[in-house]
Amino acid sequence: MEMGSLAFYKRVMLKHIKVFRDFWWDDLTLSQTEQCFVCGEWGADIHHLSAKSMGGSKCKDYIENLVCLCRKHHEQCHNDKEFNNTVRIDNLRRIADKLEMSI
Repeated sequence: MEMGSLAFYKRVMLKHIKVFRDFWWDDLTLSQTEQCFVCGEWGADIHHLSAKSMGGSKCKDYIENLVCLCRKHHEQCHNDKEFNNTVRIDNLRRIADKLEMSI
């Protein structure tokens, strides 16, 4: 199957978006769900903090590994390991806050 095909996109690429939205959906409006977690601008991408190609678990589509980012901050995460780690820590804090509020 060609990687650029619509079937590939629906099967592989949309899974992480669903995981992200399912976790945040009940607390946020769609527009808030689609905001960059760093700057609040429109989030163009759901970023895998631990890249799917970096080995380890074959499944990287879990909420602790997913964050919505604008194109600028998505590229910065790919180019700056320290920035990516900062975003990871902030993401984990947001997740912990959400889980604490549900107790």
